[in-house]
Amino acid sequence: AAVALKCTVFRYSIILNYMVQASSLFFLFPLFFKGFGVATGYLITVGDCMVDACHQILSAAGDDDGGELNFVERLVLSRRFWVTAAVFGVLPLSFHTTLDSLKHTSALALVFVFFTVLGIVAYYLGLVDPCEGYGDEICIGEIAPLTDMASTFRKIPIFIFAFTCQQNVFPVVNEIKDRSKKRIFTVIVAAILGSLLIFLIVAIYGYGTYGSLMKGDIVLNYPETSNVTIMRICIASMLILHYPLQLDPSRRCILTLVSTARRFFKVRRECEVNAKLIDYVTSSKHSPFAEFSNADNVNPGVNYGGLNTVDHGNENNVGGNTGRVAVQSVLDEGTAVQEKDLPFYVITISFLLFSFFIAMVESDLGLVLSLVGATGSTLVSYVLPGLIYVKLHEPLDASKICAYIQLGLGCFIMPTALYFILSGSDT
Repeated sequence: AAVALKCTVFRYSIILNYMVQASSLFFLFPLFFKGFGVATGYLITVGDCMVDACHQILSAAGDDDGGELNFVERLVLSRRFWVTAAVFGVLPLSFHTTLDSLKHTSALALVFVFFTVLGIVAYYLGLVDPCEGYGDEICIGEIAPLTDMASTFRKIPIFIFAFTCQQNVFPVVNEIKDRSKKRIFTVIVAAILGSLLIFLIVAIYGYGTYGSLMKGDIVLNYPETSNVTIMRICIASMLILHYPLQLDPSRRCILTLVSTARRFFKVRRECEVNAKLIDYVTSSKHSPFAEFSNADNVNPGVNYGGLNTVDHGNENNVGGNTGRVAVQSVLDEGTAVQEKDLPFYVITISFLLFSFFIAMVESDLGLVLSLVGATGSTLVSYVLPGLIYVKLHEPLDASKICAYIQLGLGCFIMPTALYFILSGSDT
């Protein structure tokens, strides 16, 4: 009986750890994908902004007169050069282990944000000519109050993407000195309302300036003047400073998966060793387990091979407990201080390299934001919150019904938006 119980415990522990690992993967991969997509979009935008800024500077200096460009001029007018420069620019900021260590660069980035918003408002109000330098070319398109369904579904992921910031909640809360509920609530509400205000100003005034001709990267619409050049440099600097804020939660996700995988394989190895030991001992004629022939002599709380036996009195809650263990594992790893070990450096460098390669190949920012919004952001904002709440909140009340609705919306938006984005269909 003792041998049977121990074998059962070992097998159950392997299964339980596998379920926790799989659940963690389901929770963490969308967070990683979202952060990776945003960071890649940052590099694309930096390349676009700096190319246009340098073009204006060369034109103002009279060096861009239509003749053959020298090596330096070709270099600074290359988008790939600025993407490469941006990666080297974010490199010193990419190895910090806490968000608190990035507070000064983040504050500087906010200054650039406010300056950019003021510039967009100035062009909308007509304080500066938005069509300067366009000549006879039409620069302002039609302003429509409503759009067709296909266009709406192609753009909805960008709106979802804009408000997907949950991956930074756990480390931010962990680094707040006063972690009272009131303080945490104030920080979250202030962040969301502040973002909403800035997004509304940029979206409404930007669309009001250029209408249907507004591009996915709005700075590409503005003329090549000294004012816009300063605005473009500010945007590029802001994105370089914000890049580590996307890398940090993505790195935490991968480190959590690595840590979970290590624990899983460690436990499995221990189980295999103990199982072999049990087989050897029980096959002996003089088994030391003979005195435990009665199952009543087995203490269910004893530690066998580093694993505690489980309470089989409530087997119906195994699935719920597994979900809670997985969620708690994610929370614990998300709030832990990262250690600068080998996985830390490997993950950071790999993140930078893959983000760099994609930004070098893909130049359509709107496509990147749409794909990330339709997949990673929709999972993080709709599917996962609704699914987790439904699994962990037992009573069927109004909040659980809202969670079901949220989950259903996410499951509908993601495939529908992907279809219209990838097909490019207007029907």
